[in-house]
Amino acid sequence: MYLIAYDIVDNKRRRKIQKLVYSYAFGGQKSALECLINKKEAIEIAKKLSKIIDLEKDRCHIIKVEKFIYLRSAKEITFKNGDIIL
Repeated sequence: MYLIAYDIVDNKRRRKIQKLVYSYAFGGQKSALECLINKKEAIEIAKKLSKIIDLEKDRCHIIKVEKFIYLRSAKEITFKNGDIIL
């Protein structure tokens, strides 16, 4: 699973990015979306995003999430070095 998060200044670019990222998303909120994709797909998405974003003004992050848990069902949470908690 990957988390794709973006902050795009221009509305036209933001709509293009939303259309691209939402086509892979299964959950998330507005500009931070959870995507069940593999590494190859993440690289492909990154290439597509790099053609749309303005590197000087916009931000876009693709973060690999090794393990995830749904907090409402978790009994115990342990963290390892490098885990990202949102």
